[in-house]
Amino acid sequence: MGFLKLKLIFISLLLIITGCGRSIIKYTAVEDKDPFQIFGRTPAREFFVSVDLSDSLVLKWESDMYGSFPNSSVSIYENLVFINDLSGRIYCYNIETGKQVGKLKYSKGAVLSTPLPFRSLLIFPVAREKENYTELVYYDYVNGKEIELIELPGRVLTNLLLVDDEIIFTTEIGTVYRYNLLGDRIWETHTRVPTRCNPAFENDLIVFGNDNGEIIALKASNGDSVYVSKIGNGFQGGVTIDSGIIYTGNENGNLYAINLNDGGVIWQFETDSRIVMTPAYDSENIYLGNLSGNFFSINKKTGKKNWQINFKGVLNSTPLVTNNKIILPDVLFAVHVLNKNDGEVVNSIELEGRAKLSPVYHRNLLFIGFDAGIIRAYEFIE
Repeated sequence: MGFLKLKLIFISLLLIITGCGRSIIKYTAVEDKDPFQIFGRTPAREFFVSVDLSDSLVLKWESDMYGSFPNSSVSIYENLVFINDLSGRIYCYNIETGKQVGKLKYSKGAVLSTPLPFRSLLIFPVAREKENYTELVYYDYVNGKEIELIELPGRVLTNLLLVDDEIIFTTEIGTVYRYNLLGDRIWETHTRVPTRCNPAFENDLIVFGNDNGEIIALKASNGDSVYVSKIGNGFQGGVTIDSGIIYTGNENGNLYAINLNDGGVIWQFETDSRIVMTPAYDSENIYLGNLSGNFFSINKKTGKKNWQINFKGVLNSTPLVTNNKIILPDVLFAVHVLNKNDGEVVNSIELEGRAKLSPVYHRNLLFIGFDAGIIRAYEFIE
């Protein structure tokens, strides 16, 4: 065998080995006093930013990833933007330039939850579909290495919560965990019902829905059950909470307002199609779409419809709500800018793939993502 052929074989093997290995994120940590760490920004899942936006925006940067996105969002810490994908990768970008800082690769699983940055740590679950378990990863991105990898039964399909500098999350098999930042388990609670609904937190209560159509509330401090309220069919979207009221939609296509303290239904609104979107809200209204492409503005107090618009597609990613606009991802290759008062579409960003990520507006930049693995940062212009 000739020298050139041996060299080519060696290079090919090297590429295979390095391609199967895990990459590195390594960056000097700087404390961020205003980070965007979790899906929905706050533990109550608040998809609202108090800012007035114009109708026009311009692309600042675009970066390519390997795989597609789940219905999560970016997270941001200092000048780093983190994003997960369905191929088991975590990517890290510079917020100003879009240049890739690094990536992590877990080829035998999928990262379905927004990665949670905290000082020098990056915390995320890797769901192993075939084995039906999760690896909870604590990654030190200052030193570029894993410091904890905790195996848990069941896949984590939902987004993490950050409560008092500790993380809380649910698994597909209905177990709820609370861990501290050292990787120590604080408590675990077994509900024994499949759970695919993003949890939310307010007033020491963790609230989420399950496949049986129940709303469950646990005490965040110790994991004890507070109530189990049978509502309707299954919940596979997410919960958001505002001022003691839970808002969530279910497979019946109903949007519910539920009393946080006792799980009682205050009102319900029928959208006539399955809901997998986590609702968004402002001080007066709830904003929600369904899988038939209908998007609604609903009065929070009365449960009555303000307006409705149909996009003839699939709406499953939670919109961003501002003082005057709504930024709505549409699976049919667009992100729409709506007038919040009447739902009028004032601008649309045409995409080359299905819109997937919930939009994030942070440090005067709008972050969106679409298939296959494209993340963009936009600036609004006057």
